[in-house]
Order: sequence, then C-alpha cells, then structure tokens
Amino acid sequence: MKLVKSLALGSAAAFVALTSANAADLPGAEPVEYVKVCDAYGAGFFYIPGSQTCLQIGGFARLEVTSGEVLDRPNAINKRDEFNTTGYRTRARVWFDARTDSEYGAIRTFIRLQFQRETGTANNADRRSRVQNADFGDDALFDQAFVQFAGLTAGVTDSFWDFKPYTTFQNPFISDRTLALLGYTVKFGDISASVSLEDKTTRYFDTNNSLWNEGQQVPDIVANLRVKQGWGEAQLSGVAHRIEAGSFARTGNANLAGADDEWGWGIQAGVKFNLPTANTSDNKGDFVWAQAAYTVGAGVSYNGLTDNNVGSGQTQNIVNNFQPIFDWVPVGGDVEKTKTFNANIGILHYWSAQWRSSLAASYVQVKYSNAVAAAGIADDWKAGTVTGNLIWTPVKKLDIGGEVVYVKNLEKADVGYTGPRDRDAFVGRLRVQRDF
Repeated sequence: MKLVKSLALGSAAAFVALTSANAADLPGAEPVEYVKVCDAYGAGFFYIPGSQTCLQIGGFARLEVTSGEVLDRPNAINKRDEFNTTGYRTRARVWFDARTDSEYGAIRTFIRLQFQRETGTANNADRRSRVQNADFGDDALFDQAFVQFAGLTAGVTDSFWDFKPYTTFQNPFISDRTLALLGYTVKFGDISASVSLEDKTTRYFDTNNSLWNEGQQVPDIVANLRVKQGWGEAQLSGVAHRIEAGSFARTGNANLAGADDEWGWGIQAGVKFNLPTANTSDNKGDFVWAQAAYTVGAGVSYNGLTDNNVGSGQTQNIVNNFQPIFDWVPVGGDVEKTKTFNANIGILHYWSAQWRSSLAASYVQVKYSNAVAAAGIADDWKAGTVTGNLIWTPVKKLDIGGEVVYVKNLEKADVGYTGPRDRDAFVGRLRVQRDF
C-alpha cells in the first residue's frame, strides 16, 4: 500500500511539473474583459466591451383589455349587438440608449422600437379578431431614433411642442407626437431654450379634411422655454405653421382660387409641481400638473385631437370619429383658420410604495368662422373627459391597474355631424405591464 501511494504522489508531482513547464513556453493569454458598470449617465448603463461607449437597454411588455359602451348607431343598418364591446391590445417596447463622452460633451444615440397587436376592436362591426388590419392590426416600427450632439437633436423623437406629464392610461386632449425634426437646445443652468424644424406632414390625419392637407414646402417652426428644478418643471411652447394654400390652389381647387399662403400659430403653457410625500423610497412622489394651449390655423393635432386615445374603436373615440375636424377651411378663395383651445389638469398620489392613483380632467373646444358655418361645412363644438385609475405595484417594475374614463360631447355640432345620438360614454380599461 505504501508503494502504491508513493507511485501515485510521484506521478502527480511529475504531471504538475510538466504542465508548468509547457505553460511557461506558451504565449500569454488575453485577459478576459468583463462588462463594467458605467455610472456617468445614471443607473442601468454599462460599458460596451472594447469601447468607451455606455449603453442602457430597457423596455416593457403590456396587455390592455378595454371595454366600453356601444353607442346607438346613426342608421338602422348596424345594430348595437353587432359590435364588439371589448378589445385587446398587446404592446412591447425596447430601447437602446448609447452615450459616449467627447470634448463637446456627451454624444447620444437613442433607438426605441415598438410592436403592437390589437384584436377584437371595441365597437367594430366585424366581430372577429382583426389582425394585420390597416387600422387596428399588427404594428411594428421604430418609435424613436435620434442623435444628440452639442445641443443638436436630429431624428424621430418627441415634438419640442409637447408637455405631457399625465399619468392616465388614456391620452387626454394634449399633443403626444413623435416625428422627424432637426432641433437645437441651449442650456443656462436649470433653464433651457430650444427651437426645431418639424415634419408637419406627420400631424396630418386621414379624416374628412384629408383633401385639405397641403404639401410641405416649409416645415413647422417650434420653440420652447423650459425650466426643471426641485419644485417641479414648467414649459412655454410656440409654433408657426405655414399654410400652403397658394400652392394648393394651383392644383385646381376652386375654393382656393386666388388664395395666398398664410401662417397659422399656436402657444402652450404647462407646469408640474412636486408635492411632499413619504410613501416611496425611490424618489417617486406626488405631483399636480396643468396645461393649456391655443392655436389658430396651426393644426388641431397641437391640441391633442387625433392623438386622443380614450380606448379602442369608435365607442371610446366618439369625439374624434364623429365631430367635424379641420385644421383650416377654404371658403370663397379665403383661408378660414380653425381656432382650437385645450386645457388639462391632473394629480398623482402614492398611497403607499405599492399603491398609487391619479385623477385628471381634459377639455377641448373647436371654433370655426362664421363663413365656415354659413357654407354648411362645420359648426363649433367642445368635449371633455374625466379619468381616474388605481395601480398596484406588488414588485418593482410590475404594474397592475384599472382605469375608468367618462367622455362627453359637451356641444354636438349640427353641421357635418353624422355620429350617434348618445353624447357620452363610459370606458373601462385593465392594464398589466412589466418594465425591465
């Protein structure tokens, strides 16, 4: 037995010595480069191996189930029972935020992708699930893609006009647009001033004014002044919109014979006040916010019309689907500019670290000139919504919530209105969302 042990130990020692000698003759192996945390731009960033670029990857998956009243139809062909009352929407987003330090400051590249499927669209006469449908089916796009460098912003991103701290599931009457733009921002401490040239064709919409969406010779000119401090934030926005009526008239439109190009404009103000709270531990807290905008011929999209998304289908969008909506109207060779006003107010409150709720009210008013009404094209109208929700966060970045929306046509237009007799509707929505 002693002889066996001696032979085994001797063999092991010889193997180790031989291995060490051979290893000494091999070239040095490249050290493994592990992913390192980048704390220069906030949480979640890491260095891309082999570079000085920091990258953050995030996104979410979301399911929404929407159920709303089915309205009385304006004709006897389609009956109430023939329409869906409940619809499903599944949405996924993923984004990549890459930043590299330079002598000019951080160079940022941001890309956000969105994928969506909406089926069983509420208030749709086709009771089957609608997939790959031009209006309600699958949707895959790059939702945002832009570069920021030394104050320059170039690409598809949020409009510099928008101010939208709302926390409801539905979009209130407020502009919420991503579009192509070229902008520049100057910062003075906590204050910033920006100006951008924005693609105005993105704000056109395919509805009863589609024949009057003029071409784009001059993009929208948008500017804002913004301040963000410990108390909250505020923003003042303005837009100048060129109405290409003259060039449109040369296409042979009789209503614009002799018309010249004109300018529309708009102004918006918004404010958000942070409130003291002791119910969270991750810097999230209560706040109140308010916003108002007024536009003249600049496009109703700047007031949130056509962006308003109370829910799925015509039941919930009784305002946008059945009211006459025109950015401007040609009458007798003149450009009659539509005047639009919106106002929003809301509050978010954390009852605890796991429970929060919000309450908001939204209002919009559309006014046409006497010439437009006399021509029998459109009448003034206004509408409003009240929204409340309750959200449970059992674990971090998982939200389960319910929301109820009440939407009402406050003044139903007489001219151009072909919608249902009902002037209001209740809508309920359940959302489950997981962020990462």
